[in-house]
Amino acid sequence: MKGANIFFTGLLFLTTIFLLTCEGETAEPRTDKGYDYFPLKVGMEWNYLMDSIVLRPQVGGILFDSARLDVRETLVDTLRDLEGQLWYRGERYDRRVDSTAWRFSQTFLLRRDDLRAYRQEDNLEFVKMVFPLRADQNWDGHVAFDPFREIEVAGQPIQIYVDWNYRYLSFEQAGTVMDKTYDQLTLVEGADYENLLNRRLAIEGYAKNTGLVYRELEVFETQCQLCCNGDTGACLDLPWREKAEGGFIIKQWLVQ
Repeated sequence: MKGANIFFTGLLFLTTIFLLTCEGETAEPRTDKGYDYFPLKVGMEWNYLMDSIVLRPQVGGILFDSARLDVRETLVDTLRDLEGQLWYRGERYDRRVDSTAWRFSQTFLLRRDDLRAYRQEDNLEFVKMVFPLRADQNWDGHVAFDPFREIEVAGQPIQIYVDWNYRYLSFEQAGTVMDKTYDQLTLVEGADYENLLNRRLAIEGYAKNTGLVYRELEVFETQCQLCCNGDTGACLDLPWREKAEGGFIIKQWLVQ
């Protein structure tokens, strides 16, 4: 890895679909709940490219430590928990793009029932989607754990998941992620807010019959010390990449 303040831009353009009904007619009840956006089958495999930047405190400043990785996720088995619920066990591998050697990264679990889709990783359980897909859907994606839980990032404890509010930005629309076009794409926003000391952005894209095709996570924190000697007034209008003192950026997209 080498330190660099690199700006990544995820391209995600969505066309608009209008749902029209004729005057005097009643729209038919929705029968497709959206389960195909979170498909589960042993043997399924997803290959991604991932750009990551981790902010590492250094003497005299912050190092923006960047890397590009190939990431492979494969569903390898199933299991049932103590309540009899069926989970799919996946394995995640990664490697630097200039390397040929894959390394094991983590095990994860996926599950879907009639109302929700779940992912477990790093001892945290997330509600990734809710069914049926609706424009007015909001949900607590962290109901299974304390969102104030601190996660260590580059040696610093950060409360990544405070004040998230999951919702559908759009669903079942045609769209393009990087250089791949999908006929039916659903976008989930986990967070998009900032205040004086924190910035959180979390977006995921799911394609029908494919699953996760895009993920973007931006977490910044500051105490306005390095940039402004604690002067929050001077710190307020600075770009986050100038005033951030901890956090990370992840952008991940499907390549095949």
